[in-house]
This record gives sequence, structure tokens and C-alpha cells, in this order.
Amino acid sequence: MKIAFLRQGEDLGIHRHFLSFVKLFKQKGVEVRDFDLSSGDLQRVVNELLEFSPIFSLDFNGSCVIFGEREGERLPISDAFGFVHVSLFTDEPLFHFPVLLDLQRSNNFLPVVTDLKYADSLRFLGHERGTFYIIPFVDPEIMPQPQEEKDIELVFLGPVVDPDILARDALKNLKENFIPYFFELGEFLFRNPEAHILYASEYIISMFNPSFQEEFNQWRQENTQEYLRFLNDALLYATARKRWYILSFLDGINLKILGVFEGELKEGHEHVDVQSWDEALEVIGRSHMTLLSFPHAVPTSIGFAPLEVAYMESAPLLDFKATLPGFLTPEKEVITYLPLDRADIEEKVVYYLDNPHEAREIGKMARERVLQSYTPEDRAEFLFNVFQDIISQAMAGKETSD
Repeated sequence: MKIAFLRQGEDLGIHRHFLSFVKLFKQKGVEVRDFDLSSGDLQRVVNELLEFSPIFSLDFNGSCVIFGEREGERLPISDAFGFVHVSLFTDEPLFHFPVLLDLQRSNNFLPVVTDLKYADSLRFLGHERGTFYIIPFVDPEIMPQPQEEKDIELVFLGPVVDPDILARDALKNLKENFIPYFFELGEFLFRNPEAHILYASEYIISMFNPSFQEEFNQWRQENTQEYLRFLNDALLYATARKRWYILSFLDGINLKILGVFEGELKEGHEHVDVQSWDEALEVIGRSHMTLLSFPHAVPTSIGFAPLEVAYMESAPLLDFKATLPGFLTPEKEVITYLPLDRADIEEKVVYYLDNPHEAREIGKMARERVLQSYTPEDRAEFLFNVFQDIISQAMAGKETSD
């Protein structure tokens, strides 16, 4: 079996955990070769890829799908040269709609998602075939170690952007009479954190009068990509709204904000400007607790960031959702808060600030759970078995046709 690992540059962010797959696949006798599509001449890299003649190519979020042209038709080279292109979707697929729309007719495209609801988004974008699901994980070998001595009380993990800033940008190219729908959708998502954007958008539009619905439906049918950008803007706005809401009443509490920050800092808050995610992890590893707010683009899964926080032995404070107990045990391996309950959030934050030893104990339990359940071996084994099944099915089909 030959697998081509495709990437764009050296900085892979959370995707760096998937490098463990390369090592684990090689241990199983797979021939794996790494191709950086951002390095040097692209045509040279493509030629080397085709010369390697993989059975599978692997990338993240469709970022390295390569298209060619045959008889005037644009098609992915995986279809043209007969290998399977596998994309690991660690993001909401709607964010990557351009390539997914282009791949609608591909026969050799296989998406693997890290959130079950991403399969709904893929179907919405025209990918009706089955998808595979793997739970996020952490590769301990590439993670820094947590600090034994904790000297930071509370970290708030961003990005954090004043939602008014995002709204202004989103509405620049939107029809004026569509603006109320944007804010109604964003507000509905904010008030219903577990709602999926596709269902929320249909529910909210049904609340408008028939003439508006007719106009809007005609617009989105004629402007598919603009409509998808609209949905993405609503997702980002609702997430920003959640995070800004939490920070708005934690003024006076000493906390450090990690990640992008745009807006006005509240009293007691400090934006820590880090140059890399490793620096951010070092700060998290020094903290008793890290307060996170699930982005609306992670509707059911745990996400990679909370697992990294847990590995760094910083007690994760996470907004509760119905699926969370399937990943981490509330009040034992994670501190949970109700995302719209100001009193609950304030109470939890103040209590654990006053009782840091309890936060430390939860942080230790969270790290143990990550090491027990969220490492790459099982995920790599699952994907390897999927590849073997595909090869077996292809061989059986070839024998039948012969």
C-alpha cells in the first residue's frame, strides 16, 4: 500500500497530530511519502506524486486537492489517475465549500469527519456517499509537558472578536432587506448553542413572511456561493457572540486571553500575544484552568483544543452540551457551565479560583483521560482498516469483472 501525505507548508496547527498516522502507517509496512504543495514548483511536485503512484492521498479539509483538465473538463487528478483522495475534515465542511462543490462528481473522493454533523454539511454540498468518523485526539509525543507549578489562575481561549466587528464585515455585501434575517439567525444560534446551522437557517426563514421567503430562496438558488458565505458568517458571528457575552460579565476577574483578540479589553483582562501555538500551550500548562466556549462549527464532537488543554493539566471549563459526557466526565474531568446562564458561569469561575487545588485535581484527571482514550493509535488503526477494506473491495470487483 502506498499513501501520499499532502500538506501546505510546515505549520500544520492542530493537524500536526495527524503526523502520528504517518509513523504508525509505516510501522504496518505502508509506504508513505510526504508532499508539500507549497514548496517549489507545483508541477514538479505533481509529477513526483504521479511517479510515486499512490493508492491513497491524504490531506486536511480538502486543502490539497489537485485538479487537472481532460478533454476540456476540469477534474481531480485522483479520478484521472485512479487513486483515492482522502480528506480529513477537522473543520465545518461549509467553510471549505469551493473545493467541495468542485468535487461533487468525483468518484474517488473519501471524506473523513471529526464531528458527526459534518456529514450533514457534506450531503448539503452534494456529497451523498457515506463518510467515516474519527474522534479528535492528541499525540503525546509532540506535546510540551505541563508545568508542575501553576502561576496563572485563568486562561480564556480565543479567538475573541467583538461580534459587531464581524457583523459589519458580513453585512457589507448583503442586501439591506436580508440584514434582519442575518441577525435573527445569529441570535437563534446564540440562544440555541447545539442547533446546527443548516436546520437553524431553515427554521428562521420559515418565520418570515412569504414574499421575503420567495425572494431569499430565489437569491440563494441563483447565488449558491454567496449563500454559503452567508451561513459561514452567521456561524462566526454566533460564536463571537457567545464568547463576547461571557467576557462581558467577567470584568474584574484576572484572566489571560490567548489567541486573536479584537475589541476593547475589560477590567482585569490581559491579551497575551503569543507567536505560536506551542507558546500558547506553554501558557495553558502554567494555568489552573482554561475557559473555553465551543464554536458553533463543532456541534457534537469534543474538538482538538479542549483535549490539548486537558493534556496540559489545565482544568477545562467547557459549556455543557448533550454529547459532552460521552467524551469527558463533567465535574470530574471537565468543569461544565451552562452557556447562557450568567450566574452559573460566574459561580463556577469564582468557586474554582477560590479552590485552585480542586481545579488542579480535575486537570490531572483530564490529562489521564486523554492519555487513556484520546491518543492516535486507535484512530490510525481504524483508518488503516478502512484503506484495506477499500483495496479488498476493489480487488473483488476486478476479479468479478474478469
